[in-house]
Amino acid sequence: MTPPPSTEPAPSPSRSRWSAEPWAAAGLVFAAVAAAAYHCGYLAIPIVDDAAISIAYGHTFFAGHGFRVTPSSQPVEGFSNLLWTLMLGLSRPLGAAPDTYAHTLGVLFGLLALPVFAAWGPVAARRAPRLEDALGPWVAAASTTYATWISSGMETGLQAFLLALSGLLLLRELRTNTGAWAGLALGLLCLTRPEGLLYVVAAGLVWLSHQALERRWSGRQALGIALWLVVLVGGWFVVRWMYFADWLPNTYYAKRFWSFDGPGYLRNYYAENGRLCLLAAAGLVLGMLGGAATARQAMLAALFLLAGGFFAWRNGDWMREWRFLAPLVPLLGVGLAAGVAGARERATWLGARGLRWRWVARGVVAVVVVAMLVELGPWMKKSVMRAPHIRAHPELPYEFIANRLRVVQERARALGQVHPLVAYPDLGGQSMVLREGEIIDVAGLGDYAMAHHSNNPAAMEDYLVSEGPPSFLDVHGPSRHLIGFRTLMPRFHALGEDRWELNGLSSTEDPRCPGGKNAALAPDRQALVKLFEQDIQEDAGERGLQRWRCVFAYKARKELPERAELRRLADLAEARGEALEKEGKLVPALRSYSLATLLDRGNAHRRKKTEALRSRVFPPPPSAP
Repeated sequence: MTPPPSTEPAPSPSRSRWSAEPWAAAGLVFAAVAAAAYHCGYLAIPIVDDAAISIAYGHTFFAGHGFRVTPSSQPVEGFSNLLWTLMLGLSRPLGAAPDTYAHTLGVLFGLLALPVFAAWGPVAARRAPRLEDALGPWVAAASTTYATWISSGMETGLQAFLLALSGLLLLRELRTNTGAWAGLALGLLCLTRPEGLLYVVAAGLVWLSHQALERRWSGRQALGIALWLVVLVGGWFVVRWMYFADWLPNTYYAKRFWSFDGPGYLRNYYAENGRLCLLAAAGLVLGMLGGAATARQAMLAALFLLAGGFFAWRNGDWMREWRFLAPLVPLLGVGLAAGVAGARERATWLGARGLRWRWVARGVVAVVVVAMLVELGPWMKKSVMRAPHIRAHPELPYEFIANRLRVVQERARALGQVHPLVAYPDLGGQSMVLREGEIIDVAGLGDYAMAHHSNNPAAMEDYLVSEGPPSFLDVHGPSRHLIGFRTLMPRFHALGEDRWELNGLSSTEDPRCPGGKNAALAPDRQALVKLFEQDIQEDAGERGLQRWRCVFAYKARKELPERAELRRLADLAEARGEALEKEGKLVPALRSYSLATLLDRGNAHRRKKTEALRSRVFPPPPSAP
């Protein structure tokens, strides 16, 4: 059987009952965007705590302090969405309310994605819009999962938009054999989510299959796409190594031993949305049987779905409503649209064989469309009916965490602490409240040592005790494991169910201050330099660490040694640590390395060296992976 042509014939200039179809299709897409906007407005999802992490990092960046969750915290890549982090950070120079800004920006990108997904079919085949092109937007509009996550302040809306744009540009460039803008869109997608590289692989497979079928190779075009990816993705890897001393984000190390049952994650989504998934699969098969352009559209949608599904299967997630799958929801609708388009193209081919076959073809298309609508309707109703429950029980709001940390903020101010050291999980809310504090993320996402020692309790405890201890500590949920740290916990007393404070803290005393609080804070900048030099020369690294914790907690930055002096002291401490390590004095060497790291504002390369030695001094237990 000869396949139908890859593009449709030019429409006849004569009027027909289908002459208004492009306008009707555009109206349906617009209506879907409006329905999705109403869905988001009804849910009124508050900004989730993880979104506040990106806001905090972005604000610190645009304040001139680099990639730190707060200006006083160490440089750690505690985010996995660079582009979104930078976008949210713009709320600071723009003077916009960060939560409203994040919510609005996410919804805006999520809505903009819908007409772009709808344009896949027309662009792939260079044809006018048709009614089935609106299926993708309408599936997304009815999906509570999609509306929830584009409203949450997370990067879901941006990811969906870049997925749609990447596919649109790729389909256009495959048809025209010109342009390389798909590389730019795919590169930005990689900077938005770690799984962006999987979508690059999916797009590459579509590209290679097209070139093989066409029996030619567009080398210059492929080079242009590759250059975009090398500049954007490769450039960020270089920056990551130079700034964070690693090739992977810190979140990878923090989560590598976590288990969220990825297969169960997908099974649960299918149990709730199985009807839609089966319809999309049928649509993709029908699309593959259509013309060349529709087959490319279906293949790209299928591979994007497989890429995103593989990431979800591999990782799972602790958040509800399948946030990793949310950007893929419109692609399920694209699968439906490809199926109807494929059926139409087969019908056109049959219709060309005679009048009798023309009526058969129309009947086949009618059956396909009616069957899809009959099956799709109950799913839409079921999805929309879940909205009231999601509205009443939103994912962890950042404001909830912020309210808990405002109590800590008030207590720190009462103690006179300018830069309190706080060890809490739930990084977003605390980093938005304690903007001048130094945060140890005990969940590991925003702390290098806690992430890299996540399977090594002894090393974690030594880090918290020797480079602290913190003024305030949280022991609940993701930090519940700290309760078993027998050296750390006796130094604290409970102030509530999960809030602990360092023993001996008062407005006049701090157990971390050598010689007492007043004596430790009395020296001026130059005198402090001399004291740190003495600590280093006498191999009194522990005393130097205590001194730093004391003066940094209570002094403003202008009262501390200048940046150049601190870096010089850090070099001295590191050199002394290297000498001690050669002598086999590993614990004193570790303390010197720690002091060098803190004096140099947590320099990531020094931190990497420090934690490598800590792993030698406190090796992981034999049972650890």
